[in-house]
Amino acid sequence: MKNAFGPRFLEDGTVQFRVWAPACDSLHLRLSQNGTLLRLPMERQADGFFESKAAAQSGELYSFELPNGQHRPDPASRFQPEGVHGPSQLVDDRQYQWECQSFAGTATANLVIYELHIGTFTKAGTYEGAIGRLDELVALGINAIELMPLAQAAGRRNWGYDGVNLFAPNHHYGTADQLRQLVDAAHQRGLSVIHDVIYNHFGAEGNYLHEFGGYISKHHKTPWGDAPNFDEAPCRPARDWILANAIYWLESFQMDGLRLDALHCMGDTSSPHIVTEIGQTFADLRSTATRPYHLIAESNIYDEELIKEVSKSGDTGHGFDAIWCDDFLHSVSAIVRPGEHMSCRQYDPKDDLHTLLQRGYLFAGSLHAEPQRVPPEADPQSVALEKLVVSIQNHDFIGNHPAGLRFHQHSSLELHRAAAALMLTYPAIPMLFMGEEFATDSPFYFFSDFNDGHLRTAVEEGRRREYPQHDWSNSPSPLSVAAVNKSRIGPASEGDLQTRLWYRQLIQLRQSWQTQNLLTSANLKANWSAEDSLAKMTYQLGEQEAVVMVRLHPADANIKDLTVAFDGEVLLKQNGSAVSGHAGQWNLEPAGVLIGIQAAR
Repeated sequence: MKNAFGPRFLEDGTVQFRVWAPACDSLHLRLSQNGTLLRLPMERQADGFFESKAAAQSGELYSFELPNGQHRPDPASRFQPEGVHGPSQLVDDRQYQWECQSFAGTATANLVIYELHIGTFTKAGTYEGAIGRLDELVALGINAIELMPLAQAAGRRNWGYDGVNLFAPNHHYGTADQLRQLVDAAHQRGLSVIHDVIYNHFGAEGNYLHEFGGYISKHHKTPWGDAPNFDEAPCRPARDWILANAIYWLESFQMDGLRLDALHCMGDTSSPHIVTEIGQTFADLRSTATRPYHLIAESNIYDEELIKEVSKSGDTGHGFDAIWCDDFLHSVSAIVRPGEHMSCRQYDPKDDLHTLLQRGYLFAGSLHAEPQRVPPEADPQSVALEKLVVSIQNHDFIGNHPAGLRFHQHSSLELHRAAAALMLTYPAIPMLFMGEEFATDSPFYFFSDFNDGHLRTAVEEGRRREYPQHDWSNSPSPLSVAAVNKSRIGPASEGDLQTRLWYRQLIQLRQSWQTQNLLTSANLKANWSAEDSLAKMTYQLGEQEAVVMVRLHPADANIKDLTVAFDGEVLLKQNGSAVSGHAGQWNLEPAGVLIGIQAAR
């Protein structure tokens, strides 16, 4: 399947060009060699594939000439040096010499993920630039980076969710081999690399797949662009094209996993669902792999079927390792930023965090069922918390606000650190968004870049229409260079060093507790008291008990000090002190945090 789409370099020095184009009666390969343009006919196969073989070298440009005379890039192009409208470039991935051959990876439950956008992670905004910051992530305790989407998108700047050349890493960040260098450098430092991929829609500009036929759904729609064809005949090659793409990032770039965007928007009425096939593909890869492959779903709500194993017996498991848990983020936000609705779902600052900490989720659904709030009494059981990915901020949560402000900018540094303590001592997989560990003052705006005037207008108006509850009057245009420049996070040395130290200590503590088999959902008891503004978690194992107490509230609330019971070794604290003359009593101020070990009660 890996070689079924796109160019394949053969041992005799030729290249096999292969493209699926069922809507075309004929195709010609246009190959540029040393200033000479070759126009070669392609042979049509019975299944709609076209093939041609030619002597060619890595670095040469090519395109396909359609029956109407238009020249289009390869739907499986490995690189687009002139962007989405230009020719494709041959890239022989066999030429890259991998330096790290022994990377063992990290178990999914032990991941500490750092989400980043290549274009704004450094001043350079390149793959090579990102390498220069990897050591500081290792020093922090991070063991996995999650790259926001890299597929080639229109224009010079983009979050990545408008990709149209799904096999081509964005040329504005560097070459394909420079991306390999980034992965190689990450592995040398013990960092796994996870790629955020988009299989629910194509970008609105530069999508020429209609002209080849078969790739685009006729009845499934999305608000962002055309939906892939997963269930309209002939769709088998289109499905295989997506599966080949998933394999491509793991094999050609040696990445360690994928995060799939908005699975609930992947329209497919067939059986098995394309999501199930992706899960099965990962299961097949793992059967011979020497390190873990991570398959993470963004579904917005809890979907038990996603994390069940794929079964040939007819069960509904999809074989994913973990799910993004937005309920954690929104439950914390509802307390700290009441009234700021950043979701179509409503969150209650009084009770939701209590249910979330105990059970792991608030809303549930599936690929075939609409999401709904599940009352605590309807499902009182805790889920496998180690299969949830939680955060206190991510690209969506920051960028979908007009000001693009970070958690600490909406609250305070102390409340930011308190929320981080809750996240990093919870059994779920924590994910940081770039710069949060040193409380960067750089915002993270939404940005894109289109040449089409209608699309530019749609982007400008769409943000306001999607989030009408906010005032967008002072927000920079998402099409402006300023939106990107202001979003670059700058060096850690310019941030809050106390916050960075706090994060490092929390991550070290988390990893220590995991090594002791202490920080597990089986050992957890948790509750939230809105009256006391206090979240409390305890982990009991044998004769010892780990205790985490965190106070959360709006920054401007009139919160009184609180006396709590704790009689043990304090490991980390903020805004807390022992009560003089009262052994085992502690005073927790607003945004207070107390973490320690005591004898089990």
